[in-house]
Amino acid sequence: MNDREAVVAANRAFYDAFESLEVGKMESVWLQDQRIVCIHPGWRKLLGWGAVMTSWERIFESAFEMKFELGEMDVMISGDLAVVIVQENLTQRGYEGISRSQVLTTNVFERCGERWLMVVHHGSPIIQPEDDEPPLQ
Repeated sequence: MNDREAVVAANRAFYDAFESLEVGKMESVWLQDQRIVCIHPGWRKLLGWGAVMTSWERIFESAFEMKFELGEMDVMISGDLAVVIVQENLTQRGYEGISRSQVLTTNVFERCGERWLMVVHHGSPIIQPEDDEPPLQ
């Protein structure tokens, strides 16, 4: 498997962990380090293993099911760092019913031995332009 394939697989493993709603699976895809960063849509920056994993516990406790359809991915690799930019199309079922959202996400991975582990996850909600508004280039 080449680096690009390995990074795409690491990115997919992150979303598989997300859909599983199991903290143990989410822990397995992150670098266990105090310098990791997670910014969920609408949240403040979370820094470090404890804060990041606590956030996943809170998210998983409030959801019954999450399903991601991922858009086209941009993958950039430089040495032992890789960046994946992808649009998430999320369907979530929780206590308040079913909700759908679109998030533009930046996932950063660091090569650790033979594995690529997540060090940054940053999601920004997508605000749809009006139908008559031309897209920005």
